[in-house]
Amino acid sequence: MTVEMKLSADRRLEWAAGKVAEDKMAWMYGPYFAAMGPVMAEHGNETAAGFVVVDASGTGAKPASGVFSSWPSAEAHAGFHTDPRFLEVVEERDASFEMFTGGHFVDAHDEVLVLNTDHDYALVIAATQSLPQPPIIDLKVSDDNKRTNHQGKSLALYPWTDAAEELRVAPGDGAEVYRIRFNPAAR
Repeated sequence: MTVEMKLSADRRLEWAAGKVAEDKMAWMYGPYFAAMGPVMAEHGNETAAGFVVVDASGTGAKPASGVFSSWPSAEAHAGFHTDPRFLEVVEERDASFEMFTGGHFVDAHDEVLVLNTDHDYALVIAATQSLPQPPIIDLKVSDDNKRTNHQGKSLALYPWTDAAEELRVAPGDGAEVYRIRFNPAAR
């Protein structure tokens, strides 16, 4: 099976990943998303593609899932985060995560990617890409990125290979490597 991920030069592409605590799953995937999904849409959010995180570099809590989201602008994203309806639930949302990272914007171009949901991919955030094959996409971290830990880097997507596994185990130079599988149910 495949999913299409639409990139657009006139929108901001955000990636986020996290792990919801087991005892908070029902709330997060029930009432929270039922209430906040329409609010995100009011602010122009569109889900580009969701994914499962199979493994990740680094130590500590690792994400279980993630999403690429498309926003009209970084300001629209900030508008959602200051919306009174979101502010009512943000503490409970944040407490529901074992780990979460979001607000990572990359500059996109106009393209539609067809991604296989039966294959794994390497999502690499690094200053220089060090896998031998060319990436499927290589997107520069946006200048209006609210997270500063990725400035000067880019996000690249590759098919998963043995070289990707070697990089995940020993990423070096502040690189982050995620082994992901796209999820057709995350729309």
